[in-house]
Amino acid sequence: MNNTFKLAAVSSAALMIAAAPAMADGHPTLKLGGYYDQKISISGNDSSALRQDDVDVRNDVEVYFLGAAQLDNGIKIKTRVELEGGTIGTATTPDGGNSVNGGAADFDQVDEAFMVISGSFGSIKIGHSDTAAKSMTTGLQGSWMGNVGENMSFNITKLMARPATVSVRPTPDAQMDLSSDGEQISYTTPSMGGFQVAVGYAANTDETFDGATRAGVRNDITDVAVRYMGKMGDTSFRFGGGYATANEAVVGRDDSSAWIVGGVAKMGAIQVSASFSRQDSSETNNVESTAEIDTISAGIRYFAGASQYSLVYARTENNADTTQALAAQNGDEETTVALAMRRKLGKGISWHNTLFYYDAEDGNATPAAGAVTSNDGFAFTTGIKVGF
Repeated sequence: MNNTFKLAAVSSAALMIAAAPAMADGHPTLKLGGYYDQKISISGNDSSALRQDDVDVRNDVEVYFLGAAQLDNGIKIKTRVELEGGTIGTATTPDGGNSVNGGAADFDQVDEAFMVISGSFGSIKIGHSDTAAKSMTTGLQGSWMGNVGENMSFNITKLMARPATVSVRPTPDAQMDLSSDGEQISYTTPSMGGFQVAVGYAANTDETFDGATRAGVRNDITDVAVRYMGKMGDTSFRFGGGYATANEAVVGRDDSSAWIVGGVAKMGAIQVSASFSRQDSSETNNVESTAEIDTISAGIRYFAGASQYSLVYARTENNADTTQALAAQNGDEETTVALAMRRKLGKGISWHNTLFYYDAEDGNATPAAGAVTSNDGFAFTTGIKVGF
């Protein structure tokens, strides 16, 4: 099936481009966009063995190179390259400031780079980026809809420390993502009475894939999502779900998979959302190697003129098989709450504030002696974001 999907995806894209007529009057355009978000945070972790309480000055910066062109038949071609404006570090290679690649081995200078071909047929997205199915479902998640201040999934782990004994998903409200920013091709249908479907395929998780599969890297990643958008009286809504699966490049290991369902409703100045997602369990040679992990999230957002407010919640729980090798992970929990506000100061300029509460608990009743099994605390971030 994967080979059939690959052939269909490549053939469709090739035919679309080859059959396209000449450019409409005018040349392709290139514009700059992006944002600069300068933040100051303070955090207080209950377990000092994990992270010292401190003040952290951080920024989140990207510059977008946005290309656009239109053919005589109305087909639009858009390109986007996202240049990272900051540096990152790892536990073993701290950020080195002005050193090459910020001193970090995993520095990612370009975040995403992709092309979108769209028309009455829908849209085709090609490049290293999120698949269309992932993009379609992310907006249904509670914490992502209520993204008024700092994004919970991207930022809480920079402020609060998760104990090593707590095994949950990488981020509190994880997206339906098995491909990372691997080179992918995906298709989204046009809206049909409010319904849309998106399907995607990535050869593996590498952003630059030249036909050689590295050991331990997921490959043959496929996903599908469906969404319905409508309105009833003064209430607009959208709901849907998605499923993703990937081949794990480990001998004897089952394919990994994840799924999500969620919905968003807006009435007047109030918007609410809720979602449920699951990382399915899998086995390696009949022994559980990946536990089932469930996440629920919910959020409420209020629009008040130049200001917005939100309260979002996410809770993740590990449901490892208690008779298998990962039994010690069963019951591991992580809870995150974020209260945020944002106020528009001028065109493209906003001031945002976020108060986080975090709690992580190891579900193992008999942890190793001296192990740090829990952490909780608060963090606060204030910042100014300029959008270009």
